[in-house]
Amino acid sequence: MNSLSTGLGFLLMASAAMATSINAVHPYGWGANIGWLNFRGNVVNGTEIGLYYTTGNVWSANCGWISLGSGAPTNGYSYANNSSTDWGVNLILPGGHLRGFAYGANIGWIAFETNGNPRVDLVTGNLSGYVWGANVGWIGLSNSQAFVQTEYLGWGLDADADGIPDAFEFAKTGSLTNLTSGGDADDDGQTDDGEFFADTDPLDDGDLLEITALSRSDPTNRVTWTVKPTRFYRLDQASIPGDNAVWTDSGLGLLSPGAGPTLTGAVTAASATVRVYRANAVIPLTP
Repeated sequence: MNSLSTGLGFLLMASAAMATSINAVHPYGWGANIGWLNFRGNVVNGTEIGLYYTTGNVWSANCGWISLGSGAPTNGYSYANNSSTDWGVNLILPGGHLRGFAYGANIGWIAFETNGNPRVDLVTGNLSGYVWGANVGWIGLSNSQAFVQTEYLGWGLDADADGIPDAFEFAKTGSLTNLTSGGDADDDGQTDDGEFFADTDPLDDGDLLEITALSRSDPTNRVTWTVKPTRFYRLDQASIPGDNAVWTDSGLGLLSPGAGPTLTGAVTAASATVRVYRANAVIPLTP
């Protein structure tokens, strides 16, 4: 008889501290009126596309530096674009849409908006769409000759060094004092840092990554778990539970969350085989 057990997990990976997230081979956008734009810049001052917002600069030989943000947003997680000290380009999840404003001293404001629909492919890191400058026209992020590619999405500042990005803490709780590494603010059995990886609400004990249903119709096991539209997922399996379990991919690979609150994976397994499953949340373009 086939035995099924529940489990959950996270892919815990540290964010790399790099000056730019842009790929060295694919850094170029193109403007018909201004030529090539290098999003990698001189590396130190290049673009970093973040999980919440962008930082750094784009280099144009004809226009100079173009800044993608004024620095850390006032609210800690998203540029408001309403003042001279709080402007820049945000990443909107789900969808990977880039929205907001960049600024070049020699060309003025560049709008990342819905008509040009600039976005990041959350699987490949490739940028697409167009951005608009009143003084320079449309700038394309991809064409038949070149495109911009980010290798990862930066997690941003972690001022309190608790392993949880400040942007997540501000967005979910309004401060840096409510969550701690290894803590469990809502007592739901999921750690505060685990809530970040799953993008669940760390102050809501009913919002967590968990397996909710298991069933079998020989030779298939069906495993259902809760999902968020901002994450990808992997379903792992093992032959025994506990600390000595050896986890391997169930064979389903990287899964998109779909439109609903849960996702079901169908895994082929022989009869009379014990299988333990855990669902892993995967942050898009994890470094």
